[in-house]
Amino acid sequence: MKIIKIIINVFKPWFRVDSRALGIYRILFGILCLSDIIRRWDFIDIFYTGNSIIQVSTSQSSYKTFTLLNVFTLSWEVHLFFMIGMFFSILLIIGYKTKLSQIMCAIIIISIHNRAIMLENAGDFFMNCMLVWTIFLPLGVSFSIDSLSKSLGKYNEYTIKDLNNRKYGRNIPETLYSLGFFCVLYQLSTIYFFTGLDKTGYDWMNGTAVYKMFQLDTFLTPVGYILRDYITLPITKFFTYSTLGIEYLSPLLLLFPFYTKILRSVFFITYVTFHSAIRLAIKVGLFSYVLMVNFILIIDKSVFDRLKEYLMNKYNKKYILFYDSDCGFCHYSIRIIKRLDVFERLVFADSNSEIEKPNIYNSLNSSTAILYDLETKKYWIKHEVFGKILNLIPFGFVLGWAFFIPGLSKIFSYCYDYIAINRTKISLFFGLKSCETNANENYDYKTGLDLQTNFDKNFLILGKILSSIFLLVLLSSSINYSLAANDGVNDRMEKYGFGKKYFRHNPTLKKIAYYPRMIQRWNMFSPTVLSSDKTIIVEATLANGDIIDPFTGKTPVLNSVDYEYLWHGHNQFWRKFFSRVTKKGKQKYVDRFELWMKKYNNHYFKENTNQQRIKSVNIWALSQRNSDMNSESNYRVSKRLLNSKSKSSKNNQTINKRKKSNDIKKTKK
Repeated sequence: MKIIKIIINVFKPWFRVDSRALGIYRILFGILCLSDIIRRWDFIDIFYTGNSIIQVSTSQSSYKTFTLLNVFTLSWEVHLFFMIGMFFSILLIIGYKTKLSQIMCAIIIISIHNRAIMLENAGDFFMNCMLVWTIFLPLGVSFSIDSLSKSLGKYNEYTIKDLNNRKYGRNIPETLYSLGFFCVLYQLSTIYFFTGLDKTGYDWMNGTAVYKMFQLDTFLTPVGYILRDYITLPITKFFTYSTLGIEYLSPLLLLFPFYTKILRSVFFITYVTFHSAIRLAIKVGLFSYVLMVNFILIIDKSVFDRLKEYLMNKYNKKYILFYDSDCGFCHYSIRIIKRLDVFERLVFADSNSEIEKPNIYNSLNSSTAILYDLETKKYWIKHEVFGKILNLIPFGFVLGWAFFIPGLSKIFSYCYDYIAINRTKISLFFGLKSCETNANENYDYKTGLDLQTNFDKNFLILGKILSSIFLLVLLSSSINYSLAANDGVNDRMEKYGFGKKYFRHNPTLKKIAYYPRMIQRWNMFSPTVLSSDKTIIVEATLANGDIIDPFTGKTPVLNSVDYEYLWHGHNQFWRKFFSRVTKKGKQKYVDRFELWMKKYNNHYFKENTNQQRIKSVNIWALSQRNSDMNSESNYRVSKRLLNSKSKSSKNNQTINKRKKSNDIKKTKK
């Protein structure tokens, strides 16, 4: 038994997570979910409806992917689907019906990602994984409406003394243990480790990979474009080998069961710096943000404790909040405020409290709450009380300032007066104590506490068992996928004499991972960095005869892919679409793109076309190989016409010319 206990204690850090980390993560991850949906809004009719450029998949492949957007295909249906996703993302942020919100966000966002697979990148893969893994984490345990409601139901403050007892009614930070958290650690470890294993190319081995990245004009941000002039051989070698080291070290820093506080702190600082630098220099969509948000989960309990202690010492000024304790609605509101007052800056009082009161107290206490600063003798009344309280609680300043704007202040004042006059009716409506009730009466405020029956407990135990089995199956499928799909693994197995393709996909496990597209192929800039800049240039002829690039409104440049000539509004979706339509077997997408460009009701380019209709389109694929380091080679730009109709018309012209020349020759003979 002692050995078992020792083993359990050793591996506890794999499953241990702080409740505050879960709460902060939920807020940030919810914001990411909302952002991911919003940034696709303008592309709904372009990529996500039944009549979009990317058709609804009718593939008969044995590996199916989940998406509800194969069912909802009309424009209004897809717009509504996106709006529902935004709604549940907001609920996830505030932590209301958290588990339901998590599940709905997972269903909707995975559906959106899988509807247009041509647009996906590693950030989408990783987000799909986290949407599934975190369903099994209690993200609503802190900093949420759910946790607030649970606390109000569990602890019931009857008196001012109860309110000022901060230990009573407070959600004490918990250390939770969850298999879902281990899955998150596994996912973070593997994305780096297998990315490192796949980097087997010559540029990673000789240290020039970072230099080559900074030559890719289509990927660079303005900051990256400036920085690339300073990428010398020593600098590129340092950052190339540092990148490999960072990726290989991730499993050790995250999964080593000893010194976890130190190792995970090193991981947090190092990898946040790493991804911030990547995002600053290279366009990678939400990829870096999705990864960095997940680092919140590994923050140790002691870090939160020290941070709270520091902030409480720094912001230790106290304010006295006087309110009508006889009013059930007022008392319930104060109980909520107590739970939001994380740094304990408020002292609660009523007319019976033996504490210094402001000189206007007797004239105003029956009609308004009063917030009083003992040091400066300043006070706030009516709506200003709530504005000031919001400024005292964490992140409340986001809303608090609005209560003091002259125009809005009058509206808030009117609302406050209306509620104050009708507070008795409001109290009775919610089943709370009315103002006429004797103040000394020990009134049992309404609570939401339900006693758990044996059935409830057994149901919860059964749910935990089933969820653990489900997680283990998912984990097995992810491990199998990682070993089989990342070429660097099998390359090394072959190198050490285990034969080619030592690890293979298990068909059943692959189907499980593939269905929500929890893809575990981490080949970013692997095995080598792209050696060529590639882009698409659209040459559109307008109704008035002008020839422009509709994405820029300027004359198309077909002989250069240098940074200054590229369309810098290129977002992730167009870049991904354009990079993939150039591949074999994608001609149908080129044709649909051309048809979409020439639609009479296409208003996407109206700002650049001066409301002129696009009559004809040439779609050019441009490519130019970048020079190696310390090389003076200057490779020419190659261009290729993609749209088939233009190709066929050109071919017909060539054939007609040949026929004419043959006829002339025959005539001469």
